[in-house]
Amino acid sequence: MSESKEAEYSGCPTCSSMRYLTVIGGQVVSSDCVLDLLVARHHAGLPVDINYAAISHLLHDGFVPQPLTVYRDVFTIGIGFTAKLQQGAITFHRRFPFRLKYSRGDQDSSPQTLLEHLACATSAACNAREEAVLLLSAGLDSTSLAVAAKHAGHDDLLCVTYGEPDLHTEVDFARAVCRQLGLRHEAHIVDTASRQIPKMLLQYASAVPEPCGDPAQIASVSAISASCDNSSVVLDGSGSDFYFWSPPRRLDLLKVQFVPGRFSGVRKMRSLLPFHTSYERLLSSPIEPYLLHGAWLRHCDTRNFFPQSVDTHRFWLSEFLANGEIPDEEARFQARAMYVGPGAHMKKTRNAALSVGALARFPWSDGEVAQYCFHLPPDKRYDRAGRKSKILVREMLRQLIDYDDERVGKRPFLFGKRRFLEAQMQFCREQIAACTLWSPAIGKTVDSLTKSLAQGRPTENALLSLLMVSLWHNHWFVRGLPAVLREAQLRHAG
Repeated sequence: MSESKEAEYSGCPTCSSMRYLTVIGGQVVSSDCVLDLLVARHHAGLPVDINYAAISHLLHDGFVPQPLTVYRDVFTIGIGFTAKLQQGAITFHRRFPFRLKYSRGDQDSSPQTLLEHLACATSAACNAREEAVLLLSAGLDSTSLAVAAKHAGHDDLLCVTYGEPDLHTEVDFARAVCRQLGLRHEAHIVDTASRQIPKMLLQYASAVPEPCGDPAQIASVSAISASCDNSSVVLDGSGSDFYFWSPPRRLDLLKVQFVPGRFSGVRKMRSLLPFHTSYERLLSSPIEPYLLHGAWLRHCDTRNFFPQSVDTHRFWLSEFLANGEIPDEEARFQARAMYVGPGAHMKKTRNAALSVGALARFPWSDGEVAQYCFHLPPDKRYDRAGRKSKILVREMLRQLIDYDDERVGKRPFLFGKRRFLEAQMQFCREQIAACTLWSPAIGKTVDSLTKSLAQGRPTENALLSLLMVSLWHNHWFVRGLPAVLREAQLRHAG
C-alpha cells in the first residue's frame, strides 16, 4: 500500500492487475487489494459505505464499470484509466492504449514467435504457485495457453473444463486438445440441482469483498472450488480481446450512429417495454448494447424495490459523449475492453480463485505479449471481410495441433443459468428476500421475474444479478467485513 499527494496513477494497460485508490488525510492511498483500503479507511475513522451507483450497475449491466467499486469513495483503475488528486478529490482521465491508429504493424508475424512470447508468459504464471490449473473452454485463447504451457515444459498442468450432464460440447473439444498435447484433463460436470451448490455459494460470498454479476460466475466458482486451493494458480484465457481488434458488423455501426437512446425522451418510451422484450436494448444509450449480452433490469425496474437506484443510462450516455472522437467502428471494441473485460470476465475468475485462496493469472494480459500482438500487421490481427480476429492465433493452433478454428471458434465458459434457477429457486428467493438493500416490494419483483422465466422469457440475468448482490451483502458486507475490520483494529491496537 502506498501514499502520495501529487503522483498520477495509471491503471495496468492490460488489466493483469487492478489498482484501488482512496483518499485518506488528503493523500491518495493505493493498493492492488481492495481490502487493504477498507481496513485503512476504518483505521482512519472514515466510513466504509456502499456505493449505490455501483449496485445499480450490477443490476442493470452485470458488472461495475471502472473507476467505481461497490464501496463509496473507493475506486479502481485498469486499462485506459489514469487518476490524480486535485483539490482533495480523485479525478479520472481516459485514454485507451490499443486504438487502431497506435499500432505500428511492424512485428515478426510468425506463429513460432507468438508461441515463444506466450510460452514465456504462461510459464511465469504457472510458476506463481505449486499447482497450476488452466480453465480450458477449448476456445482460441484457452487452447493457446495449453499449447504454450506444453511448449514451456509444464507437462503437469491440469486443464479443467466445466460441463453439465448433457451440455458438454466444450468438454469433448477440450479433452481432444489435451489428448494431443499429453496434458492432464478433468471434466467438472456439475448437477445444477445439487445441494452442494448453495453451500459453495455461501462459502464464496463469505470470502469475496466485491460481487460479480457475470452470468458464468457460478460456473467458475464451482469448477475452481473443486480443483483448486491455496497452493493453486488459476490460468484464464481472458486478456487478448484488449488488443486483438474485432471487426464490427454493419449493424454494429448503425447502432452507434443511429441508436435513439441518446435522446432524453427515449427513456420514457423505453420504460413502457418489459426489459426482456426483443430489441428493447436498442432504445438504450449508444454504448449499452455493446456490454454484456442478454436482458438486464433498468432503473425503471429497480427503483420499484431499490430506493437508492441510480439511472445508469446517464452514465453510459456521458461515457459515449466523453469519447466522441473515437471512430464509430471502434466504439464497441473499446467499451467492452475498458468495462466488460476487467469488470466481468476477469473479475469472475479473480473472485472464484480468491474464494479458495488461489491466485488468478491471465497470460494473455502479459505486457510483452500484448505489445507484440498489438503491433502485428493488420492482416495478422483481424480479417475485416470475414469479421474474424486473432488471425495469427488461429494460424499457430492450426500448425501446432489439429485445431479446426472454424468449427470451434470462440467458445465462452458456458453455464446453464435457467437450469440453475429452476432447480435452486427456493435458495435464490431466500437470499434475495433476506437482503436489506431491497424494500419489501422485492417479493413482487421476484414473483414477476420467476413467472416470466417459467414462460420462457429471458429473465435469468436479472435473477442472477439480484442473487449475487444479495449474497455479497448478506454474507460479506453485513457479516464478514465487520469481523475483518474488528480483527484488524485489534491487531492495530496491539
